[in-house]
Amino acid sequence: MYKILFYLALSLPPAIFLYSWFVEPAWIEATTHDVAIGHKGSPITLVQLSDLHMSDYGRTEQGVIKLLTASTPDIVVLTGDTIDDKESLPALDVFLSKLPNTLRFAVLGNWEYWSGTDLEALRLLYIKHNVQLLVNECVALQINGGPLRVAGLDDYTASFPDLDEAMKQCPGTAPLVVLEHSPGLLEKVGALPAGPRPLILAGHTHGGQLAIGRFAIFTPRGSGDFVAGWYDTALGQLYVSRGIGTSVLPLRFSARPEVATFTLR
Repeated sequence: MYKILFYLALSLPPAIFLYSWFVEPAWIEATTHDVAIGHKGSPITLVQLSDLHMSDYGRTEQGVIKLLTASTPDIVVLTGDTIDDKESLPALDVFLSKLPNTLRFAVLGNWEYWSGTDLEALRLLYIKHNVQLLVNECVALQINGGPLRVAGLDDYTASFPDLDEAMKQCPGTAPLVVLEHSPGLLEKVGALPAGPRPLILAGHTHGGQLAIGRFAIFTPRGSGDFVAGWYDTALGQLYVSRGIGTSVLPLRFSARPEVATFTLR
């Protein structure tokens, strides 16, 4: 019996390492969420993709597109760190060409800045694929029989987000979705003066990437006290995605990559 336990103890660390490298990074979880934001029309299906950290169009990216196609979204949002290397624009080009024909919005993450990516080339690539890049900007829509505002902020970790500037571009009290890569910003901003509390979508943390339950071994600068999932903040209801790709280490444990679908009512 003791010999069996001894061999199990020896085999467990390599097994965890192999699982974290080869299994979990490509084992995408499709999460679904029903959110009341005060939309007056029929429900809106919004899918969030975060932290792709793309280097090529491979197995994980193909899995993302498969899930997207099945969810038939009205809106797709990319909440930063789509790439972390300036040479990855061709891979992103392929990925964006596979997106379903729907409204598409993106914001910048810290790695778009830190990688030295030509941000104008990135913006033009987004335009090519009908993705609207929002940098402290807001757009007002009529969708599924009712108004909706979508605001995208610059990244809190690597640049200068400005919610006030974004809100000047679409004032009013229509339901609001705010996109921000690094959730630590939400510890710094207060409530808006009017309208229903917005839905805020962020990423950046990777759910810790290596975690034990809800305890993250490490989260990057700009995460604040947020790890993954739902949080109530002064500004509104915040959802922090675990993202899709990996950063620094190509490992995930107890923090599966995630494609999050929100039904907005």
